[in-house]
Amino acid sequence: MSVIRFDSIGQNSIDRVNKLLAGVQGGAYKASSNALRRAGESAKTQAGRFVAAEYTITKGEFMRNVNMKTHISGSGGVASMAISFGGHVLPLLSFDTSFSRDGAIHTKVKRNGGAASLQHAFAAKVFGPVGIFERVGADRFPVEQKYGPSTGHMMQNEDVVQKMEDTIRETYDKRIEHEITRILNGWGV
Repeated sequence: MSVIRFDSIGQNSIDRVNKLLAGVQGGAYKASSNALRRAGESAKTQAGRFVAAEYTITKGEFMRNVNMKTHISGSGGVASMAISFGGHVLPLLSFDTSFSRDGAIHTKVKRNGGAASLQHAFAAKVFGPVGIFERVGADRFPVEQKYGPSTGHMMQNEDVVQKMEDTIRETYDKRIEHEITRILNGWGV
């Protein structure tokens, strides 16, 4: 499981929010937590696109295999957020995998990385969909299935985390103004 924490979102606007909503009981926390919740939802929506830009997996395949949860908490009048990503390791066929005429399997997991050649691996259908397998020893059995990284590991990529943070900051800055207006008009309290 991978957890991304966002504590410094909107630090510049916290004072402004506190001043504008000073007369409303719990208004600053309500506005910042609502804006942060919306920013988290926006980032979760974009997570598949960010991962697909770094790895050779489709956005749809990533989103089908990931479990995401958002946790918003508050302390000292400031809301913070953590998004946790979990999931199983994905079969190697979920990534860019090709078969050559000589029987070798070539796979590429990261877009900016090189393709790896698996000389002693083979594709087989065993108890479900096709998978890439490799013999453990010189004997015919046992064999082990080859996997790529899990969805949680893909979300630990520095570029993906940076894009998530940028998306959250941008969405928070846009949404905080709307939330302030809502509370001042009496809709959010």
